[in-house]
Amino acid sequence: MGTKTEFIAGIGIMIILLIGAGGLHSSDPIAVAYATPDGGEFSIDSPVPPYSYSDGGVLVVDISPDNPFYSEGGTGLSINSTYVFDDVFIVENNQSETGYEVICVRISSDFIGIGFFTGPFNGSWYDVVEVSLRADEGTGIGMRVNTTGLELGDYWGEITIEAWGGDCR
Repeated sequence: MGTKTEFIAGIGIMIILLIGAGGLHSSDPIAVAYATPDGGEFSIDSPVPPYSYSDGGVLVVDISPDNPFYSEGGTGLSINSTYVFDDVFIVENNQSETGYEVICVRISSDFIGIGFFTGPFNGSWYDVVEVSLRADEGTGIGMRVNTTGLELGDYWGEITIEAWGGDCR
């Protein structure tokens, strides 16, 4: 396995659970912090609208009516439901930035109702997903959101993206 250098990105996720049109609450922008060994800039993720976008170089995942790129109407997610979102964002190994021929990317969340998958949804999801990416290779990351047992309201979670040189195995 290669030298382990971690790049961590905490991504806030806003999920609004509503039935009907009332009860929306405005939320502050979501922030992402990247930690690199030399303090330089680094990014392994790319947003895929309408559920994610870049705001000043920050990856924002926003599944709410406040998302400026979601124009299909609606008032958020319903309670006691399960939603699947293909390709919410893309993780890539831009070798000129990472310096590695192969990297391992690990994606996880502190929010119990969120699972991840790569490629098109095939019925399987994971609390933590790891993917090995060769130079200049990328893959879409999808999300499964389960709102069973949650009350109506705004929910925030954090996604952690870690990457290091070498294969995930």
